Amino acid sequence: MSDHVTLRPDHGNQAEGATAADVAAGSFEIFDPCAYECASSPWEILAEPIAPGPFANRKDFLVTPSVILYRENFRGSMRVRGMSPPGMLAVGLPLRVGDKSRYWGVSPEGGALPATLPGALDVILDDGQEQLIVLIALDLLRRSLPEDAVESLERGAASRRLPVRRHASNAIARWLLALIDAATRQADATSLGMLSRVLEEELPLHLVAACQFDSGLTTRRDASSRRRALDRAIAFLRDADLASVRVGDLCRATAVTQRTLEYGFQEGLGLSPLRFLRLLRLHAARRELAAAEAGSTTIADIADRLGLLHHSRFATEYADLFGEMPSETLARKPLPVTSPLLLNG
Repeated sequence: MSDHVTLRPDHGNQAEGATAADVAAGSFEIFDPCAYECASSPWEILAEPIAPGPFANRKDFLVTPSVILYRENFRGSMRVRGMSPPGMLAVGLPLRVGDKSRYWGVSPEGGALPATLPGALDVILDDGQEQLIVLIALDLLRRSLPEDAVESLERGAASRRLPVRRHASNAIARWLLALIDAATRQADATSLGMLSRVLEEELPLHLVAACQFDSGLTTRRDASSRRRALDRAIAFLRDADLASVRVGDLCRATAVTQRTLEYGFQEGLGLSPLRFLRLLRLHAARRELAAAEAGSTTIADIADRLGLLHHSRFATEYADLFGEMPSETLARKPLPVTSPLLLNG
């Protein structure tokens, strides 16, 4: 981490753009993976650089009560694992990808958009990658669309891909980019309110119109017991006490054997449930250390609160994972911990 505040807007101390009670728009840039984790809420992510070197992430965003829309680009390659936002359908529209780019282990393809219901996240973001991300409240989809259309979208997202016609995907991307550009240029609440209404009213219709569903494919992919076990485990972990949860708790919560759970985590996240729990604790510790004011806490307090009771082991693992000791993180100027993507963040 660098000594300056790494989550910062283009100008001044507030995100560029404008905010209203129920809509926000602006731009910000981040130069540190820890700040990237903090600013990515409602995603709950663990960011792991693939190679040493500088990192940067810029987001231009438009946030409404039921939709979070942003364009982002990256400098540096990174693997991101964790949990996708609860209560939302997440859809990615890759604009520029690299050789390493992967969504759940699969290279982007022209005939499908990466998508997911609330569950496990595993993506590789390559150096120079640019993408649009759309998070849509499931309640909005159910209010706006016929039941069969919502079911088709959910089946597609359960397979982590929405099959689309290429020209339709390009048209949606152009429309969304135009909305973001308009929102970040216009500062008055009236204009932002109008753009918010347009986005929420038209996005569900545009998305369904672009898709061409193969119900047999999505049903077969959704039928995996290991995948369902992983998703149930992720749902359980959202509200679990990280300090006390164990693999046995995940087995009981998902009603599967440890072997099935192990396979589900390996297939969905590329690691074991035990390792994922350990990484959740270590990354949570880093975020707390990075956000702490001088003298407000100690390394031991944070480690104990997260169940990292063997302090020497914690320090060694922390240094191996993040390239610095916990004391170095705590000594730096605190990072912002709120996310510009949350209206009430």
